Amino acid sequence: MYLPKPSRAHTLVSALIGYASFLIAYILRFYVFHGYLSYGFFTYNIVALFFGAVHYAVYAIAFYGRTDMYRRFGKQVQRTIYCESACLAITFSLLFITDLRHISRLVLLMSMLLSTLLNCIKHNLVMRSNAAIHKSGVNQRKVILIGEGLTADRYAYIVMTTPDAGHQLIGSIASWPQPYDCAYLGVYENTADLLAEHKPDLVVVALPSREYVHLENIICACEHQGLSVRIIPCYEEHVGGQLITEKFEDIQMIGLRDIPLSRVHNALIKRAMDLAIAIPTLILFSPLMVATALGVKLSTKDSVFFRQVRVGKDNVPFDMLKFRSMKPNDVEESAWSQKTDDRRTFFGALIRKLSIDELPQLINVVRGEMSIIGPRPEIPHFVEQFRGQIPLYMLRHAVKPGITGLAQVNGLRGDTSIRQRIQCDLDYIENWTIWMDIRILLRTIPAMINDERLPGRKNKSHQSR
Repeated sequence: MYLPKPSRAHTLVSALIGYASFLIAYILRFYVFHGYLSYGFFTYNIVALFFGAVHYAVYAIAFYGRTDMYRRFGKQVQRTIYCESACLAITFSLLFITDLRHISRLVLLMSMLLSTLLNCIKHNLVMRSNAAIHKSGVNQRKVILIGEGLTADRYAYIVMTTPDAGHQLIGSIASWPQPYDCAYLGVYENTADLLAEHKPDLVVVALPSREYVHLENIICACEHQGLSVRIIPCYEEHVGGQLITEKFEDIQMIGLRDIPLSRVHNALIKRAMDLAIAIPTLILFSPLMVATALGVKLSTKDSVFFRQVRVGKDNVPFDMLKFRSMKPNDVEESAWSQKTDDRRTFFGALIRKLSIDELPQLINVVRGEMSIIGPRPEIPHFVEQFRGQIPLYMLRHAVKPGITGLAQVNGLRGDTSIRQRIQCDLDYIENWTIWMDIRILLRTIPAMINDERLPGRKNKSHQSR
């Protein structure tokens, strides 16, 4: 028998952890570090109870309703940090309203850190325990798979190879026997009788498009038996990390993918981060940029800036700026430069090796044409070439291009696998968080000194300009 996840119990434990963390922080602050005690234990205990109650409400709303996180510890940690920040903000607001201004802010901060740590430990233990229990064959959902084709095959393969995921495939309903290691129950027309006979905990529907004529009868049969049903769409390979649902008047619509930066508040946060980094960096490095401009002028006898048309957000072209590191190229609009290119000057190769030539792109960031972090912008020639060759390639233009990105910090720079680079770009676009930007930025710093070769050294690899 399958037992559903006890979300209320998890929420209550998180609330108790919040309450206990506050009291532990109180003891540490006033009895270990011997701080000045402005209120007695009774007042702090009341605040601790409120802190626990806020935890219960916030975690119930923002955490345990999200079933997509039960097997993703990284997502659980992120969501825990969000929830704890919300709890701290709400508690601060209460103290402001009730004029409890002498409640130790250090206790509040320590309680948040403790609660975050303990909740993450709890999530990890629960996740590992559930995986071990499922792997042993206990508390698994008995599933009947209705469907055939690539999508059904993929689901069946995951169930067979991942026993700790909690699904046990007891049979399949399809037009003919499928190559799964489970019983073939019968054809679609007999779905109602087969479900009544085998009584699964869950029905997974993965019909190919040609069999969608059976979908309404299948759903009615599941509802008649009171069974939970999940539908994997036949277009599943085009679906992003998360489906989104919205209503237009009274019509329910499904979006194939969720792009976090399409939401206004996320776009504002990212823009604020871009300006907070770009403007001070431009000011700080202005002496270096002036010196570099002088060196470029003396070494190339040409314009200081190399301007190249690139494709930005919403397919809008813009002029991307770099310090010129080579002599002019007649085919620069449709060619990649090489690390051993004879057109490089010694000074140009040096600033490319140290990534100094990229600094003018901060001007593109301030102008709103680029972001600090994002997919690298491509020239129109290659956009037209790749859009017909690589699925979902044009999705990378749903966000602003960046000076650096997930592909670059993973070593996919220049003339490397375009498919791997696009996959990194799509992962970034669909899973963006401010924390992801911070991690990429920190990983970019050691990667700024690249493997560009100075003139006179041999190297057969290539790098995009």
